[in-house]
Amino acid sequence: MMKNTFYSALLSLTALFACQSVLAQDFSTTVFDGPDKPVITSAPSHRIPALAQTSDGALLGVADYRYGLSDVGVGSNPSRIELWYKRSSDMGLTWTDHQVVSKRSSSRTNWKYAMGDASLVADRESGEVLLMCAAGCVSNGASTAANPIKIGCFRSQDNGQTWDDGEELTNQIYGLFGGDATAIFITSGRLCQSRYIKVGSHYRIYAAFPVRTASRGNSTGVIYSDDFGREWHLLGMDEAFPEGTVYEEGKVEEMPDGSVALMVRDDNGTKGTDYAEKNFNVFHYTDVEKGEGVWSTALSGITGMANACNSAFILVPARRTADGKNVYVMLTTVPFHTKCIRDVENNYGRKGVGFYYKEVTSPADYDSGASLAASWQQGYQVTQLCSAYADMQLLTDGHVGLFLEDNGRQGTGTDGNKETEAYDIVYYHLSLSTITGGRYEADLSYDGHDDYLGIAVPFNLTARPMHMFDVQGRAVSPEVPTGIVVGNGKKFFTGRYPGAGGVSTP
Repeated sequence: MMKNTFYSALLSLTALFACQSVLAQDFSTTVFDGPDKPVITSAPSHRIPALAQTSDGALLGVADYRYGLSDVGVGSNPSRIELWYKRSSDMGLTWTDHQVVSKRSSSRTNWKYAMGDASLVADRESGEVLLMCAAGCVSNGASTAANPIKIGCFRSQDNGQTWDDGEELTNQIYGLFGGDATAIFITSGRLCQSRYIKVGSHYRIYAAFPVRTASRGNSTGVIYSDDFGREWHLLGMDEAFPEGTVYEEGKVEEMPDGSVALMVRDDNGTKGTDYAEKNFNVFHYTDVEKGEGVWSTALSGITGMANACNSAFILVPARRTADGKNVYVMLTTVPFHTKCIRDVENNYGRKGVGFYYKEVTSPADYDSGASLAASWQQGYQVTQLCSAYADMQLLTDGHVGLFLEDNGRQGTGTDGNKETEAYDIVYYHLSLSTITGGRYEADLSYDGHDDYLGIAVPFNLTARPMHMFDVQGRAVSPEVPTGIVVGNGKKFFTGRYPGAGGVSTP
């Protein structure tokens, strides 16, 4: 009996060390298989990946299961769509069998007729997970104020193992625009949870969305919630949209000082070749608790691709290998293909997804849309195959988890265009070193928040009144403060960075 126990323990240790050895390396796993057909016109398929790491360390992967290939509400016979999910307890090596978040309704008047394009966030302090989705029987393109594309949400209290019956948030979120919004589409993939801001019951979360309005035009908006998605607020867009921000799918990331970076897919160039970019903007708080602040002017960067696609956008604490200096590295993914042609070979430019990265060493690297858009470098190419949407998470083991539409099946879609309409959803477990060609390694012990708080003041404080105090609690004028000052609970130096002198303006 003791011999059997010894060998069982030995086998368990051997398996553990083998698992750890694999996790230290890069690997990939197909999580959802696409249909194995050369020409796809009606076969069910997977699209639109969303990935989260829950508080128990498990990975949660969600994707559309599309019975008719098309997006929510598209066509005279809109596709039925369900949200399927799987979990992994070993950092993506193996995954559970799929389960369905919620059974769909057969009624076209019910918001659960189709549920797709999931966005996802797992609360870091509990087992709660929030999933938001596009829903209903009206497409984004056909949406009106009277008959809009709908917004649904589901919650899990056990790290994504089971889900509630869901609720519709259409009226609440459209209501933020006072009846002016005609279409709102919460962007799929990662919802951003703040690492630093906790005003309500949970750390603040952010969501980006393209929005069409009757009187203000079209743009990409950002909303935030301090109670994990039960009540939402506009982030600095109450009266006007940020200048230069394009209308498309967007992603949000929190910067080291708590500022909010927005990256938007920009496909507004001349279709043909090399027309797609990423559009960048940044929001700086003047009052964190009230969600007040200033958006910069947006600017596009990362040029040269044929299709920008919806992709992830994350910030990684890192160490530069050349000199060991701690920095941050921003990551996103794009298709590297350069021909935007709707045929089997070029797949509308959705092919050959890989990484772009950007080093961040001070707030000057992100204090405006222009600075955010600058100095991106091409990194590791993940695949040569037809590939498109991606989601991404920085994992607790220091690797980057990428959830990617890959190995696209080529054929004629329901809209008649000869391009990929179905993909495998593949999980990639990658090191920052691989992604950046050895230039950086992830360093989860690094947190420059306190340092960055003291050097980012990229807006005119006198333009929005703020009561400011020195570190001894004495009131000071924002026009002529010296040294370190405190305003609205945030610590500032008087310049944009040490030695800048004076309060700077955009």
